[in-house]
Amino acid sequence: MTDLVEDLVHQFTDPYAFYRELIQNAIDAGSNRIEVTLRYSPTPSAGVTTAQVQDWGEGMTREIVERFLLTKFRSSKEDDLTKIGKFGIGFMSVFACAPELVVVETGRDGEDLRVLLHPDRSYEILACPEPIEGTRVSVHKDMSVADYRDFVARSHDSVRRWCKHSEADVTFAAGDENGSSPGPGEPVREPLALDTAFQVEYREEGTVIVAGPSRDERQTFAGFYNRGLTLLETAEPLAPGVDFKILSRYLEHTLTRDDIRRDKGFARAMKLLGKLVEGALEDRLKVELRALAEKAEDDGTYWRTLSWASRRLDPDHLWFPLALGGAVDGRALRRSAKKHGLLYARRAPSDPLLLALAGEGALVLRHDDWTLKIAEQVTKSKRALAHEGHTVASPGQGASTDVETVLAAAVGALLAAAGARTRTTMMADVCGAGFLQPAVLVDAAGEPTASKRSVSSPFKRGCPEVLCLNRAHARITAALRLSAKSKELAALLVARGLASSWAALDDRADHRLTEAALSQ
Repeated sequence: MTDLVEDLVHQFTDPYAFYRELIQNAIDAGSNRIEVTLRYSPTPSAGVTTAQVQDWGEGMTREIVERFLLTKFRSSKEDDLTKIGKFGIGFMSVFACAPELVVVETGRDGEDLRVLLHPDRSYEILACPEPIEGTRVSVHKDMSVADYRDFVARSHDSVRRWCKHSEADVTFAAGDENGSSPGPGEPVREPLALDTAFQVEYREEGTVIVAGPSRDERQTFAGFYNRGLTLLETAEPLAPGVDFKILSRYLEHTLTRDDIRRDKGFARAMKLLGKLVEGALEDRLKVELRALAEKAEDDGTYWRTLSWASRRLDPDHLWFPLALGGAVDGRALRRSAKKHGLLYARRAPSDPLLLALAGEGALVLRHDDWTLKIAEQVTKSKRALAHEGHTVASPGQGASTDVETVLAAAVGALLAAAGARTRTTMMADVCGAGFLQPAVLVDAAGEPTASKRSVSSPFKRGCPEVLCLNRAHARITAALRLSAKSKELAALLVARGLASSWAALDDRADHRLTEAALSQ
């Protein structure tokens, strides 16, 4: 029998698991408040640590102590689903930390008891000299100051780990190593929440489930709890891509406390989880994905959520961020890509080219490699950078100056004399593929033109009708300065340079340019 008792003690691989067992007993006893308190009493040689768990539950009589607390494999909770502990062995965990003495003080029906449990597993039942409400368990252990510091830290971690969702108010307090009394207890309970972009919840009598998309599908989280006490937290992929917590009175831990029983209660809970994921979670996903796509900035949450959604939702229900701001769903993106191509650009809410493309119904996605990979799958199109495929030229914020207007007209007249087919010449701000060119051709000011057309030659048939001088280009800015002294010379230099760049400055064209310049 002694070997069996020792085996029971050493089954608790975590020597601090006794906090879980004692708090579990306190909750089963009906206590709404549980205090965990650590004290240190220094001595010349070392010191004594007292770890105390106190509750205000129903307490125990001598009969209960002898029949259930001190008798292994017997529990008064065996057929009660509202109780967590049903094996009758959890109390043995107090010996896993090798204490010098364990004291249990309890009172019920006018009977107040003090039970002394010794390291050799012998015990004494005495009358308690003071009335006791509920139960108070004190674990006494000799240790140094350094060991006490470690004991406090590990005790705190253990209580938070096992009791963070406890339905009872659990507090933790520890006195200083100089022997001073502990201060007010710190609550350890926290909401039943997940580290996910969002979560959904299901409730019924005796069961609460929360679930959300995993931040990393290679490392999911699953938590199981009974009355808020931790039964198991694991990275086992029980619901791939989903983090979840299930709090249910139908869940039980194994005899060794290191796993959850995979029984009917477990199967029922997992079935409820599946319905939650396929229903409320996917419905919420559509709403959350749109909201994330519409945000101006993204910390990585959006594309992780998009990646998760792309494997679960119809492509029409996916949402993608636009470079101008806002978002577009998969259906509209497919229509745009079919007509204009799958365009993307860095976010620029006032970019002239993006505004011009939007005016023609083209949707330009915000640049993000992961997002674009999924967009390519949805649209079955290859991505194209909007600013490489299009050019837009517009007069700019204000009207052209007199100098600009005169120079543009003079250049246009000279090129027309040399054989250019454009109808209008203007000074403009250039954005897109032709940004580095001294001049571009566009079909209309302020409207996007395909990049190949915008850099084509005005001396060829079918060219765009509007020639735009790029006021930001060094050659044009130099010509504007020269115009103050000689507008004719400035116009001739620009016209000759442009004609040469278009390979149109043969002897005949050069002669025409010279004649036209002399006649101005």
